[in-house]
Amino acid sequence: MGCATGTIKYSLFLFNALWAILGIVVIVFGGLGLGAMPEKYAIAIMVLGGVILLISMFGCFGAIRESSRMLWTYVTLLLVLLVLIVVVILFNTRDTFKRYAMQTVEDHWQQELTRPGSMDLLQKTYSCCGRYGAGDYFTIGHRNDTVPSSCCRSNNCVNPLNVYNEGCLSSVEKAFADEATTTRYCEWGLLGFDLIILALAIILAIHYSNRRRRYNY
Repeated sequence: MGCATGTIKYSLFLFNALWAILGIVVIVFGGLGLGAMPEKYAIAIMVLGGVILLISMFGCFGAIRESSRMLWTYVTLLLVLLVLIVVVILFNTRDTFKRYAMQTVEDHWQQELTRPGSMDLLQKTYSCCGRYGAGDYFTIGHRNDTVPSSCCRSNNCVNPLNVYNEGCLSSVEKAFADEATTTRYCEWGLLGFDLIILALAIILAIHYSNRRRRYNY
């Protein structure tokens, strides 16, 4: 049993090290996402990363110190996280980021009507032009019926072939076409990872609890 316990112990430590790294990555992703996604989602992602990081600390210290109490606390936290992940899987609204990005296009287009240049960053990022296409600029009479340089490859609009014909709404929709599938894979991956660590933690917690009980006799 000693060899098996040691294997489980160090496996749990390794998984928790990966869990901690994942928590840090999630925090950084949420921080970088501020302004690029709904603020409440960015904050929620950073909080999730912080929770994952905190829980992983309990797992690492519980395994190294061989503390049954700390491991049972860790198991409880994992169960809470498991419930939260299941709730997210069941009730999470799909295509959140796509809808936010498309609304951003709409908002920036409205700003473009009064503040020329508001669409530049979006057009460079998504290689697009206007809301529905380059013709939008002709409709609003942009600078003698021309398109801004951000609508062209390498900012060179001298050659008409360099102009992006696709509108930004369509480009954004294509860019986020796989969002729902990717999100689902991430959610189920997180759930599976949580279940693996939970199983290892329960086995180790039971072993240390039994060992402590034998020592007390």
